[in-house]
Amino acid sequence: MSHDHPATQLATHRLTITPDYRLLFLNDQDNDAGPGASGVLDDAARDVAASDGYTLVIAVAQDLLPVGVTATIWDSDPHTAPDAAQLHLECPSGQLALGSPTGGGIDIHLDPGTYAVTVTHHGRDTSAAHHQEILHQYTSSDDLEALVTTTPLTEQYTITMWRTGDIDDTDDDD
Repeated sequence: MSHDHPATQLATHRLTITPDYRLLFLNDQDNDAGPGASGVLDDAARDVAASDGYTLVIAVAQDLLPVGVTATIWDSDPHTAPDAAQLHLECPSGQLALGSPTGGGIDIHLDPGTYAVTVTHHGRDTSAAHHQEILHQYTSSDDLEALVTTTPLTEQYTITMWRTGDIDDTDDDD
């Protein structure tokens, strides 16, 4: 007899931010950058989102306009976005930080463990085009600010996470 049940959404967190360096990070506050941190930036630039197991990196299309991010935590695989790559993230403390690498963002609290993560997006091309239009139109910082504040939020990312188990905390006892 199957005990499968539909996934239940546990929490949703929303952030609107203009990411410095065109990057968003999601990582456990107790995790330092992992051994593959430099490669994950290249992977994110190529694939939009990447993880080294310690940090999820999202490479956004531009750094002038606000970007919307929604992070949704589920109790099991919600079977959404079948074409999105499934990434892995360790969360030993369950205290996550989502935001820009130089500051600004939100805290996300969840059960400690390992998580599967998918990232979907929409509006990247439109946002990049708006970015170029704004750069070509402004003649002063006041013009730039007015153009930025009147441009609608178009670039958006959805982070979907579900717990997959405990962190493998194997000791090197020989």
